[in-house]
Amino acid sequence: MDSSQSPQASSSNALQRGKACLTCRRRKMKCDGIRPVCGPCGRANRPDDCEYTDGQNRTRTQMLEDTIAQLETRIQELEHPNSTPPLVILHDPHSAFYQAQRSVIPTPSEELSPLVILSSAEFPHASHSSTSSSPLTIQTPRSSSSIEWIAPDDPPAHVVQELLDVFFKHAPSLHFFLHSARFQHSMSLPPGNPGRPMPALVNAVYLWGVILSRNNDLLKHESILASCVASQLGSAIPITPSQQILQVIQAKILLIGYCFSIGHFLAARHEGNSAASLAVACGLHKIRTAQPMPAFTSFIDQVDFTLPEPQDQIEEGERINAFWAVFFMDRCLAVVLGPPLVISDTDAPGVQIDTPWPLEMETYERGQIYPNLRTSGTLRSFFSGMNNGWPWENHNPLTQLSKATALFERATRLAATWRPEIQNIGLFYSDFVALDQRIDEFKSQLMRIDPVPSLHGPLVHLACCLANGATIQLHATFSSQNTGSRTKCLSAAMAIVRANHATHIQDFTYCSPLLGSLWSAGGRVIINEIKSRRSFHAEQSPLPQQRDTELHNALEQVQSLLAGPAPRCAVMSYYLGRLQQESTGI
Repeated sequence: MDSSQSPQASSSNALQRGKACLTCRRRKMKCDGIRPVCGPCGRANRPDDCEYTDGQNRTRTQMLEDTIAQLETRIQELEHPNSTPPLVILHDPHSAFYQAQRSVIPTPSEELSPLVILSSAEFPHASHSSTSSSPLTIQTPRSSSSIEWIAPDDPPAHVVQELLDVFFKHAPSLHFFLHSARFQHSMSLPPGNPGRPMPALVNAVYLWGVILSRNNDLLKHESILASCVASQLGSAIPITPSQQILQVIQAKILLIGYCFSIGHFLAARHEGNSAASLAVACGLHKIRTAQPMPAFTSFIDQVDFTLPEPQDQIEEGERINAFWAVFFMDRCLAVVLGPPLVISDTDAPGVQIDTPWPLEMETYERGQIYPNLRTSGTLRSFFSGMNNGWPWENHNPLTQLSKATALFERATRLAATWRPEIQNIGLFYSDFVALDQRIDEFKSQLMRIDPVPSLHGPLVHLACCLANGATIQLHATFSSQNTGSRTKCLSAAMAIVRANHATHIQDFTYCSPLLGSLWSAGGRVIINEIKSRRSFHAEQSPLPQQRDTELHNALEQVQSLLAGPAPRCAVMSYYLGRLQQESTGI
């Protein structure tokens, strides 16, 4: 090698301005300018991070930023085809590319279509999402020195641990179904190791860790992390069925929760449909089935996507819990955003849900799962009042949440079929009464809400709200004419208020955005009751003061709960506006 090109000679000469690699510039280190890998990057064992630009050639980072910008623009154009000019305008990625594009939040007087897009810029933790390509300095309690992190690069080790710690404090509420210890161990593996989780899942966990941290410096990375998860999921599906498909589903579930929170309902619907389709295609609804797929004659060989046998009960438990996490999303999105369902549980061959109810991961860890247990018609057995699954399922928060979700969606779907001119009215009322009784039975068996904070406390609370939401959905159509339905709706609404109070929900760092729709439903029932009582007593007798005060206090509590997360959650903000509008003048 020529001496003029040696590291020693290069370091002794002053490097021309602008000739240092981008990594050394960001880290404010002295660069020797050697290409393709400079001395500092080589000694740090980070050759892939060594990039140069002379103003004409574009770096990989710049090209990635441009690609993300183009993808975001294309998504906005597809969602708003009649919009001119496009809703998202491209910016120089080194100036204001990451600044969130604000959309208009519907005012209380406007109806919300499922197609309306509410930007993450509408609440504080997204208002910090604008950033530039300059390094971020994070002051941490572990060190007095500054740490540089530019997403989507991996953050420093202590920041990774901070994000994981925050994330796993809320993992059950985010419907994280993978084994946490195994996942965290795999996260410690170096990038490129085949045992490390796929980048889409890693960034999805970082995304939620950033949001839940409420750290303004970390929150600046929210926008780029969300964009990375969405783009990386497009190429994350493995070629052949494998355990890695669970990572794809897990990343999608985390992204669904994020999109729904910020009001990106089309994106949530798209990812929800995709996750549900993957789960069914890979046979997650047929785990431990007692009803094998019947053989039939065909000249077409059907491609089999069934996953290979799990290696142990923990891996099987991940698959069982994965299915019910997807089931929860599919059912809830069908109610809030409208049908159809992807996981239908019909009589068509291979469609019936046979997978046993989910359990906490500790149960799978103990190896107590009966190896010979086989189940069939899990959902149908539940609706008929039968129990043919695990002995522990009735007292399991994951199982109760899944059952409450099933009742919530079934009640919504049955009530939607009512028409005054319905032909078989006897069959409708038979189904109505049977479902109403099943909801009441389930509510009587719900786990007690513990006021002491626990990891699964939010799930128990959400299951209670969903079960009472099922009563409201079933009886809402008849509540204005039928005293029994009106009483049932009000009782369920007050039960939701009591559940909120019992669990101290206002103290939760995170609560499911689905609660916004449930709280709003309860609040509207209370508003209707106040108006009905006022109208009934207008010309007869004064309102009973105690009952009237109780109803107003309950409504105030619901509005207060919605107002808490509203600045950070577009969905909560919307439902709060609707409730405030309807309560005007009462």
